[in-house]
Amino acid sequence: MKNTVYEKWIEKCILGEDADKNMTLEDLRKYQLDRVRRAMDYAKKNSLFYKNLLKNINLNEINNFNDFSKIPFTLPEDLRIRSQDFLCVPQHMISRIVTLKTSGTTGKQKRVFFTENDLEKTIDFFYNGMQYLVSKGDCVLILMPGQSYGSIGDLLKKALERLGCKGIVLGPVNDSFKVLELMKNKKIDCIVGIPIQVLNLAKVKMDNKEYDKISLKSILLSADHVPNNIKEATSKAFNCKVFTHYGMTEMGFGGGVECEHLCGYHMREADFYFEIIDPVSGKVMPLGEDGEVVFTTLTREGMPLIRYRTGDYARFINGPCKCSDVLPRMGYVTGRIEDKINISDLAISIEQLDEAMFTIEGLLDYKAFITEKDTLEIYSKSLNENKLVNKRDVEKALYSSNIGRIFKEGKLSLRYCGEIEEVEVSNGMVKRKLIDERR
Repeated sequence: MKNTVYEKWIEKCILGEDADKNMTLEDLRKYQLDRVRRAMDYAKKNSLFYKNLLKNINLNEINNFNDFSKIPFTLPEDLRIRSQDFLCVPQHMISRIVTLKTSGTTGKQKRVFFTENDLEKTIDFFYNGMQYLVSKGDCVLILMPGQSYGSIGDLLKKALERLGCKGIVLGPVNDSFKVLELMKNKKIDCIVGIPIQVLNLAKVKMDNKEYDKISLKSILLSADHVPNNIKEATSKAFNCKVFTHYGMTEMGFGGGVECEHLCGYHMREADFYFEIIDPVSGKVMPLGEDGEVVFTTLTREGMPLIRYRTGDYARFINGPCKCSDVLPRMGYVTGRIEDKINISDLAISIEQLDEAMFTIEGLLDYKAFITEKDTLEIYSKSLNENKLVNKRDVEKALYSSNIGRIFKEGKLSLRYCGEIEEVEVSNGMVKRKLIDERR
């Protein structure tokens, strides 16, 4: 097995600089259990929220991860209502505050706080994870928010500079032609961007011959669900490997990244302990079974989170990766639990629609609504006004998909509503949604 830079980094974090042996899974879990207890002790002593949540917990009784699985969850709602109470350091030590949009009606929003040390941990993760994609001297176009200090683009650019690469932070794509011109003129080697936006770049490139010669060494897709058809289309358009990354703001942006074998995420094991739970019962799921992703921060200084429920649906992969005998892998996130809409005994989500709709040639983007009459209404935005997506394209894509039976059995009817004049291409910070007008 190849001992990758990423694995060596995790190994160094766990065994230290002078380790005289290779890391084992037992070493990893022993380190994480110790860090879990230390994180709980730190949070209990310094955070108003955890002083209350953990007041009846005897940390000396947390002897294994089965004991830890009985600790109460931290919920996104807790973060929205009591963000300030999670702080473990004085306000002057906070270097970055991220406010997350929510659908709540009280006016309060989730705020996530990071110290300088917390931001440095993320830079370190990006530094090691990006070595799967780039090498010294490469030029990377960052199509993510990055103008603010400590933003994802800013942290990634700093990590790339340490690798000897040039990072150009352009931000979310507003004009695909402008981005392609820049890629051509600056000889970009890699792009990091939001799936739907990079797909749009790929489609515009394939539709305009003046961009034929643009090719890349690699692409990293992040900040939203990544359908297989988006990976395939972008890989074909730019003639390169397409990697995906899993993370969220509450994690400090970085959670896990794919290696060169593109078969699941190698997680940020030195900084987090991840679990997969049954979203209904809360019990930890057996290895290989789907459930909700839960994480605990192991090294967070400003705002530690204990057993935080992400709402993301995924599983751990049984068996080693080709690159490592030790590092566990998490499978691709298949969507948000709260976004699944029940139709009779079946469910439908924006992720399932993406898997079907983005197989349509010439589709730039779309909007979808479920009406009170149990009808799925689809509006499309075509790439080329001279070759519009039509009703037959949409019906073929959806009827032949893995949710086709929902239409064939009459549990949901389909209505194609034609072209929509303007559609706001998702910037990944506000997740794409299937709108349920019955609620």
